[in-house]
Amino acid sequence: MQTIIIENGKDKVDVLYHQDIDNLKKEFSLRSKSIFVIDHKVFQNKQLKDALVGSEENIFLIKDPELNKSFKVLEKILEFFHSKKLNRNDTIFAVGGGAVTDLAAFAASIFKRGINLTLIPTSLLAQVDATIGGKTGINFHGIKNLIGSFYNPKKIIICTGFLSSLNDQEYLNGFSEIIKHSILKSSDECLNLIENSEKINSREETFLRELIERSLKIKTNVISQDFKEKGQRKFLNFGHTFAHGIEYANKENPVLHGHAVHIGMQMATEFSIQKKIISMEDYQICKDLFGLFGYDFTKIKLNAEEIFQAMKLDKKNDSDKVTLILLKSIGSPVAVEVDDENELLSFLQEFIDNFER
Repeated sequence: MQTIIIENGKDKVDVLYHQDIDNLKKEFSLRSKSIFVIDHKVFQNKQLKDALVGSEENIFLIKDPELNKSFKVLEKILEFFHSKKLNRNDTIFAVGGGAVTDLAAFAASIFKRGINLTLIPTSLLAQVDATIGGKTGINFHGIKNLIGSFYNPKKIIICTGFLSSLNDQEYLNGFSEIIKHSILKSSDECLNLIENSEKINSREETFLRELIERSLKIKTNVISQDFKEKGQRKFLNFGHTFAHGIEYANKENPVLHGHAVHIGMQMATEFSIQKKIISMEDYQICKDLFGLFGYDFTKIKLNAEEIFQAMKLDKKNDSDKVTLILLKSIGSPVAVEVDDENELLSFLQEFIDNFER
């Protein structure tokens, strides 16, 4: 087990690494009273169930977390907390992917103005992104995380044992954030992914753990300097304004977040070259990186007008204009306000017309 510490705002968050799910029992037994908010699918894991023996009455299960990341389910969670007579010295464990940790963390942040929180992300996406940075939230009117708060857990436990059960697309869903962090860091980070693509695709344990740690350090270095997203933390939104538009356009048949982000990063890179911001050399490295892994985009609907309208409503815009994170070079992102909406809409349509699935 290895421990690193993230400084989020004024708080210090311990990040623990466990390979074996059985080791979680030791973590659970450290608390006098613990409440567990768990993804229903994750709870089917036998090792996790064994670690939770004796705590069954304190478990709140969530089915279809992304669809139920709502006020209605939030209220049920708060009622559950109330029924268990939680006080501020007790601990809530959120076990699942990013939707579960976002929802449970939001509940923890507002119940009695804040209950001790430990996050146990079980997807690669949650391990390298969703649980890091203190963001919590629920979806509202079809817009992801429109309502939420900044609230740090006391501890994040990354257990790589959960990753073996992910199918290829769920695994790649999280890998998009590792790609993003690498592009934001340096060309060396990108070339490391390109050169080790076989290890990545085969999920070689030692290399994967190293990637997770490197990705965490890239993100936490940004967050520690800008917890409330007033400055450079906005660069972590690279590809995300496009991605949120894609997700909104597919709200009737939700798509994997990382897949939308992967397309969004491609869009941001292509728009950077169209605006003549990025060099052709760095553009080509990004193109090579995007094409190395087996993402399945066949079920994702790309409608330029719907994506464009959703981008205008994105919560990360600081004005009435769409703000995009583009690339001056790998490792040097830049925030750009779009002055010509017709140019952006035309770009979206051209990108979609030429997009290879």
